[in-house]
Amino acid sequence: MSSSQDVSVPVSLLKEFIGGKITVDTSNGEVFTGTLIEAQDNMSMTLGNVNAVFPSGHTHQMENIYIKGHKIRYIALPPGAKESVVRLQRSLKPPMSGFRGGRPSFRGGRR
Repeated sequence: MSSSQDVSVPVSLLKEFIGGKITVDTSNGEVFTGTLIEAQDNMSMTLGNVNAVFPSGHTHQMENIYIKGHKIRYIALPPGAKESVVRLQRSLKPPMSGFRGGRPSFRGGRR
């Protein structure tokens, strides 16, 4: 995936928050809160300055952690994410050309 048009809205949105604090809930029930350092096109990510909470209730501070995209159940983004979603959806939506008044416009063709 080389161009930004090939990347989905969730991945583009996630990459906008590099450097911001996010919370990631995994399929194992672990919850990691930290600074987003890197986000990959497959949703895998690296967090820094991490506070981890495990299903047992045990907490642990970590310098950084790598989370595989297929293990992620939920990502809580910082405030302002809603506005970014709307903006990204508008920028990734292809323009509707060739339509007027809900009907396609054609030039030429069979009669």
